[in-house]
Amino acid sequence: AARRSTGMSKPTSSLFARFAFSAIGCGLLAILGCWFATGDDLAPRAGSSAAPQPATCTVADAASVASTRRDDVRGALGCLGAPAGSTFRYRVTDRSDFEVNSPEGGLQPAGTLHVECFVTTTVLDRHADELLVQQQIEELRFLGQDGRKIEHDPVQASFAAAAAAPVLIRLDGHGKALGYGFADGLDGDQRNFLRGTLASLAFQAPEPQAKTWTCAEADTTGDYDARYDVLPSADAADVTVRRTRLHYTTIGAKPELPTHELRGAGEARFSTALGWLVETKLDEGMTMALPMLDLQMITSRRASARLVAADHVEVPADVAGAWGRTDAPVTGRLELVGQFAKESQRRLWQQTLQGVTLDALLAELGKLLQKQPADDEAVNNAFQKLQWLIKLDDGVARDLGERLATRQLGGDLAGVALSSLGAAGTKAAQAVLTAVRADRSLDAGLRQAATVSTLQLAEPSPELVAGLAKDAGEDFDGRSGAMLVLGALAPRSSAPLADGRTPVATLLAMESDATARGDLSTWMLAVGNSGAPETLGIAQRLLGHGEASVRGAACVALRGIAGPAALGALVERGITDTDPDVRQEAVLALGRRPEAAAREAIRRVAENDPDEAVRGRANRILHPGS
Repeated sequence: AARRSTGMSKPTSSLFARFAFSAIGCGLLAILGCWFATGDDLAPRAGSSAAPQPATCTVADAASVASTRRDDVRGALGCLGAPAGSTFRYRVTDRSDFEVNSPEGGLQPAGTLHVECFVTTTVLDRHADELLVQQQIEELRFLGQDGRKIEHDPVQASFAAAAAAPVLIRLDGHGKALGYGFADGLDGDQRNFLRGTLASLAFQAPEPQAKTWTCAEADTTGDYDARYDVLPSADAADVTVRRTRLHYTTIGAKPELPTHELRGAGEARFSTALGWLVETKLDEGMTMALPMLDLQMITSRRASARLVAADHVEVPADVAGAWGRTDAPVTGRLELVGQFAKESQRRLWQQTLQGVTLDALLAELGKLLQKQPADDEAVNNAFQKLQWLIKLDDGVARDLGERLATRQLGGDLAGVALSSLGAAGTKAAQAVLTAVRADRSLDAGLRQAATVSTLQLAEPSPELVAGLAKDAGEDFDGRSGAMLVLGALAPRSSAPLADGRTPVATLLAMESDATARGDLSTWMLAVGNSGAPETLGIAQRLLGHGEASVRGAACVALRGIAGPAALGALVERGITDTDPDVRQEAVLALGRRPEAAAREAIRRVAENDPDEAVRGRANRILHPGS
């Protein structure tokens, strides 16, 4: 966990935070892992059982094919004027890379999705200003960086099964998707895989004479605003557009919009001779703040689709009934995803850990932790085994709790054990963490490690949150740590405390007590950890406090608050503060924000701040690794 957010910097906590980051990275892989596979180069297969290829003419012949039918639509086809029965076959290459960034763990790879396939698009029907098309994915391959294929992968087989059935898409007259029609029985992972793969062909065409326009679109992540620009084209029969995603308006199922930054753009070329799309290229990315342990997910996507053939087929007579089957939403943000991957991972760990005992794992970890320098990869592998042993058997959590309570485990090994309990997150694991935190007879460092471990919990138990709230209001050595972690966990807990207040309301009511004991800066950090709506107003007020530590904490709290008001407070008051420590906190906060104005402010600090340390910090943010 970021020391700046938790205020904990003891050696046990630092070691512990490294494992906490690793555990969350593994949790992300559990969801993204359904996309990871390797394979051979994509090539047509002899004896393939895929649906017959509808395309029988090459792209070089396609214009003449279209011209022979132009009379059917009375003149130029336009960008999307291809008549019903037109089919277009594309070769698609699509690669997305995922990385996780943490103040403690740095930038770490989290996985790659690399897909190659063919997609055949068939125009089925037209009603007024809407089109009905069918898209069929064929010869699907999942590739890894080494180009090799993983055999018998159940998730890959699940996606291949989903791709066997065609997908219906209802479009408006300019190509904006209005609804999907999926085969019955597909789960959220399968539907989103289809949405994501077909998105490489999802571009809008311009109105006549239009040069630029903005619009709302959607994808598997959420809803976003985009800007389209018409680009110069060397061929008068072609129309090329560039799409730049501006910002998401919704992400996922939760109402809070995470702080995020979008990068790059996509381009699409339409042929008015064909009346359809002929080529697309995507080079896009996003950096998004994750709510746990001050992490950032960094994604990049490079994709292309190239028309390889076009033809005309007979449209089924009952196509009119297909319109009503396009009732699935365009966005996939509300789909229940990751369940298949989680279940597959659970089965894999059940097989891997057959015959493995807690005694053996603790002995292995003990030996690894004694080695200098430590073999991080080996330690992490043993840690993953331990957390999964806890997930699979509640008795392991209870056994660890007994060993911790009776002081059979200590030092770094105890810290790793507590971290594994937090990573597992089961009810039994949370009960042990709650008990360790409440046992004042145990060493303060051990109780602190248990407190930090709870940061990994996506759904903390009411008992654990109540314990944190109680400790945050008492005078003892773990008070500050409990308050900081309460701030981070409060928004993840919906259960009210014993007095009927929410955890966030309880935290906000602690300001006067924190002021009286001279710990207002810790309280401000805790409020910042919560991300409560009140954070902005409180931080703006405390930027005028007489103590530099409080003003610095206010800057830290603003780093996760989206919007121009928070940015303005950091630029206008944070980096102009009289105290260099406050200015440095403001620079760090600006470094976590996506706005271009934040980077420009950091540049000014790097050039003009009177303090060498502040200038150095700004330069390291602008030029990491230098």
